[in-house]
Amino acid sequence: MKKTTLYDLLRLTPDASASDIQAAHIKLVEHYRTGNHGLPPGDADNRIKAIKEAWWVLSDANRRAAYDASLAPTQPDLPPVAMAAGAPLPIEVEIKALKQRSPLRIMLTVIGGLMIVGMLIQIFFSVFAFRQVSRAASGDAVNPAMERAAAAERRQMYGNLSDQEIADQEDAARREREAFRQTEAERRAEYARREEERKHEQALAERKRYADQVSSDLQRSEEAARQKAEWDRQQREARERLAQEDEERRLQDRLARERARLRLDSGH
Repeated sequence: MKKTTLYDLLRLTPDASASDIQAAHIKLVEHYRTGNHGLPPGDADNRIKAIKEAWWVLSDANRRAAYDASLAPTQPDLPPVAMAAGAPLPIEVEIKALKQRSPLRIMLTVIGGLMIVGMLIQIFFSVFAFRQVSRAASGDAVNPAMERAAAAERRQMYGNLSDQEIADQEDAARREREAFRQTEAERRAEYARREEERKHEQALAERKRYADQVSSDLQRSEEAARQKAEWDRQQREARERLAQEDEERRLQDRLARERARLRLDSGH
């Protein structure tokens, strides 16, 4: 029996282009929503979901390549059993076929399988998110299968907790996040305050060093001016003493000359 592929769901062939896939997706979804398909509403919804999943896989080049690789046959078809003498048995043909498979092909097969598993996981979560959004947007009744999937996801995340316990945990987590944000905001504010105080103290220290430097320069200038004034005074006093001594010597010389002249006059 032939396996139904995603191309079959979209009524396309494997060589369909991206535009063909997009057009088929839109046409089929519209048909099962509003067209005369003769299916019950539940079956029509399931058909739409399957079409959307097929489109999600085939609309992306990487996902489509991985899916196409999964469709490729992994073993060659075995020939019918021949009754003639000397014809190889089926088991011999299978062993020869396995021997002919290269390690590269085996590795590619394994990688393709892993990619398909990852793709299926992505499809599951994408379809689940899409259904949640669609349900919230349309306000339709919740599908029992979706309820079971949501319950399974909740059990996987929260275990067997009740709705009230889950709400309490989420509320506690929310309070913890708010407390963390509050603590972080206070820490940043305290850091900013300390940084501002540090900058203020640094500015005060800079001004104090500048004032001390100016005061020291003034003191040195005043001391230099005082020493210069003292030197000038000493030089002036020394010049005055020399001038006074010269004046006294001239006076003594004049008195001596006057005395000598008087003695000469009295001798005559």
